[in-house]
Amino acid sequence: MNSRPVFLCVLGLTLMTPGAPSVRAQEVSADTLHVRQIAGEDVRELIGHVLLTQENTHVTCDRALQYIRDGKFLLTGNVVVTEDSLTLRAPRGVYYRPERRAEGFERVQLDDGNTRLTAEYGEYFAEERRAYFHTHVIVVDSSSVVSADTLLYWRLTRRSIAHGHVVVRSPADRLTIYGGRLDHDALRLFSRMTVSPLMVQVDSAGEGRFDTLQVRGVALESYRDSTRRLVARDSVELVRTDLAATSRYACFFTAGDSIVLRGAPVIWYRETQVAGDSINVYLKKRKLQRLLVMGNAFAVSRSDSLHPERYDQIAGDRLRMAFGTQGLSRTDVEGRAVSLYHLYDDSLANGLNRTSGDRIVMLFAEGKADTITVYGGVEGEYFPENMVRGKESDYALPGFTWRPNMPRLERGVPSVPAHDH
Repeated sequence: MNSRPVFLCVLGLTLMTPGAPSVRAQEVSADTLHVRQIAGEDVRELIGHVLLTQENTHVTCDRALQYIRDGKFLLTGNVVVTEDSLTLRAPRGVYYRPERRAEGFERVQLDDGNTRLTAEYGEYFAEERRAYFHTHVIVVDSSSVVSADTLLYWRLTRRSIAHGHVVVRSPADRLTIYGGRLDHDALRLFSRMTVSPLMVQVDSAGEGRFDTLQVRGVALESYRDSTRRLVARDSVELVRTDLAATSRYACFFTAGDSIVLRGAPVIWYRETQVAGDSINVYLKKRKLQRLLVMGNAFAVSRSDSLHPERYDQIAGDRLRMAFGTQGLSRTDVEGRAVSLYHLYDDSLANGLNRTSGDRIVMLFAEGKADTITVYGGVEGEYFPENMVRGKESDYALPGFTWRPNMPRLERGVPSVPAHDH
């Protein structure tokens, strides 16, 4: 065999049959060249240090079959396609000269300086600077790891669309998002998960225990700009170990440890339900600290486990609630404030009190109402037990609703952090 490199300079139509479309200039070189026919078509066999250059696209491999008529190259052995900062590697592939399109098969790897990607199949369109991958797709960048069935990626805009069994893991936030489609815009620091999306965040609760947060919605959006936040839209469900919420819109500020709920929000905390026009949730180290309910505020809690039909209630225009290690510790309601709470003598039911005023402050001990203070325009009424028993619903405050079907943590979803990639 000839050990000297063979160099071919191809300009325009010199490698093409009459009538074939023209292509831009290309160069081909290899250690050895054989010319033969396969199925009646002229084929050049290039062996050793194969190099194909077409404009700023460069293809190297150990061996190639060049089909003269259609400009196709079958590539085997250490296939590498480079274009500027992009590098695509595969054990074997195909390069289509007229289209400036490259295919890779089996353990395909792509690296463009910002993103590293692996898949079983990859395709790169040099003219459009677009890539397509499928089967066991894994994408790694500076902040996350994404796995999916398929992925489209545009280099110039750094936009990608992943489909099928999409999983996004953010190790720094101990956050995982599942769904069927992910749209990611790296330049805008924005991504949107749809098709049954689910977010799972796992935090250490100490002593080897973990506290899990799950968020569902029609769409989950992640913003990584100056205000890092996760937005859930439509049919939102948020669940933690002892906290759950529903709304049409939720915004979770990851750094600020707070959640904004809008659109008929409802919160469940242990035996307490809270509803209003909008609710702000304030956390401390992922533990519930305060609630601010604005507009048509209404809080309901079970009065006593022995009397499941009785509910303590408080309502007003604006409601603040504070929580401690023992649960609810204080409520402060303003504007047309009214409260209804049941009385007990030891464990025996003893009627109820209904009180109204400009402002009502209730303090709790071990989750039970301990003291109540009413300010401005005070009115109160006591109803003895013989009037209340069996007619508890007749005394409910306007707007009272008990919602027994609170969201629950979904089983089968990992409840401990996945290992970092």
